[in-house]
Amino acid sequence: MSASDKKKLRKEQNVAAMTEKQRKEQKEAKALKAYTISFVVVIVLVVAIVLGVALRNPVTGMIDRGTQAITVGNHEISATEFNYYYYDSINSFVSNFSQYGDYATLYMQMMAGLNPSASLSSQTYNKETGETWADYFITAAKNSAKWNYAMYDKAMAEGFTLSEDAQKSLDGLETSLKGYATYKGFSSVGGYLRAVYGAGANLSTYKDYCTITTIADAYASQYYDSLEFTDADYREYEKDKYNEYSSYDFAVYKITSSSYLTFLGLGTEEKDEDGKTTTTYTDDEKKQALEAAKKDAEALTADTVVDLETLNAAINALEINKPEEGKEDEAKPVEASEYKHTLYSNLTRFINEDAQKWLSNAERKAGDVTFVEITTGTDDEKTVTGYYVILFQGVNENKYPLANVQHILVKFAGGTKDSAGNTTYSDAEKAAAKDKAQAILDTFLNGEKKDSDAFGALAKEKSEDGGSKNSGGLISDISWDSNLVESFTEWALDENRKVGDTGLVESTYGWHIMFYKEDGELTYRDTMLNSALTNEKYTEWEESIVSTLTVTDVNLSKVNRDVVISG
Repeated sequence: MSASDKKKLRKEQNVAAMTEKQRKEQKEAKALKAYTISFVVVIVLVVAIVLGVALRNPVTGMIDRGTQAITVGNHEISATEFNYYYYDSINSFVSNFSQYGDYATLYMQMMAGLNPSASLSSQTYNKETGETWADYFITAAKNSAKWNYAMYDKAMAEGFTLSEDAQKSLDGLETSLKGYATYKGFSSVGGYLRAVYGAGANLSTYKDYCTITTIADAYASQYYDSLEFTDADYREYEKDKYNEYSSYDFAVYKITSSSYLTFLGLGTEEKDEDGKTTTTYTDDEKKQALEAAKKDAEALTADTVVDLETLNAAINALEINKPEEGKEDEAKPVEASEYKHTLYSNLTRFINEDAQKWLSNAERKAGDVTFVEITTGTDDEKTVTGYYVILFQGVNENKYPLANVQHILVKFAGGTKDSAGNTTYSDAEKAAAKDKAQAILDTFLNGEKKDSDAFGALAKEKSEDGGSKNSGGLISDISWDSNLVESFTEWALDENRKVGDTGLVESTYGWHIMFYKEDGELTYRDTMLNSALTNEKYTEWEESIVSTLTVTDVNLSKVNRDVVISG
């Protein structure tokens, strides 16, 4: 399902559904999606807005078309064609930050280290090699050209042809470009392309570029979509990596030695010339604080700690956590952080690798508790800075089926906004929304048909969730990692849930009328295994094809290394 289908249900702060490894695999395997014809057309518009390259001298254009920039296998790539890859590589990078809206350029600088207001050649991408950002995008363009020609050659050798829809999109390229050219104030497609890609760009060479990229993408996509696996394949693949596809429930309490430096009143205060006070600690004092921290960590792993309640009680019994005398009624209890349904590869977002290994031990049982060192530095010169106290609560092998549900959202109405813009609703306002939701559910239950189609029709008419109403309120492939609001997920994944079940669920957005449509085709575990196998097999296939071609520099002097993305 699309991201918009779940937009209204996402938590404000959540853990990503896919692991970092899965996202990397998917990004690599579906890099082929970057050059569909629709993408190329849209990206032209964005490039024209963002980059604004203007090299319109006709003589320069002839030189660019006649200058060989690189060779890819036995293909001679002109400076003009190389520009298509170069500028599209830049814009593809820029588009990754579009989600940040008005702050896109700020995040580009903060997260990637690229200042969009300075030329690419003036900024260093790799300090060790001296590679500039212009060099980076030139390399990206070469890789893109290599990939496209490798796939294109393979497709042509096998007699591959585009689907009717893909060919239709390609045939409509000129018409689409005319529309964009007019929108941007150009009198011709050629003028528009030259403004975007440089003086050598014209409709003929751009069509050739789009044809190659479209065929390459379609050919690779066809292979990717053709990959299928059996249950035996899944079981064999997971043998040596079983834990990676399981999820863990646990609680963790972090003890840092630095907090004991203060608690024990250690250190010497000194004032500088400006009157600023700093506190310094001797090695013996640091050792004393660490020993105190370890003693408390050991206390929290006593036999009396068997669950979250007893762990929190022990935490609050520590001297360091006891409230000041006379302020007992004001103090809030200190609690361990609890994490549910956390995928193995996401564990290190909350604990370190040593703790991860302890949690995922096959012999681990609910109620087990331990403490693990928190360290900095390398294995040769590591420094202990504290301890994780960890309580194991359970493991889920994720063998449950993914859930497909339909819902109708009835939003809360009214509300009161505070100074921060947060809206709260009264009990009466919430009750009114629930009554409205119940009335809609009654309409469905009293109807002649009580199936998915009937519920979907009602969702299209009544639901206030713009992201899913047009699809009949469908939310597909729900797992514990789907980042939906907790109450929604809990209803969908109830182990007793069956097809046709209905109910009402409250969330921060309003009341949801629920209908359980069906189980997904695969369990959540096998869905992850299928993704990993597909990406692995596709990558092997892709590398076997792309590695057959070699890129050779001929003359890259025509590349505009001084591009300024914006400003």
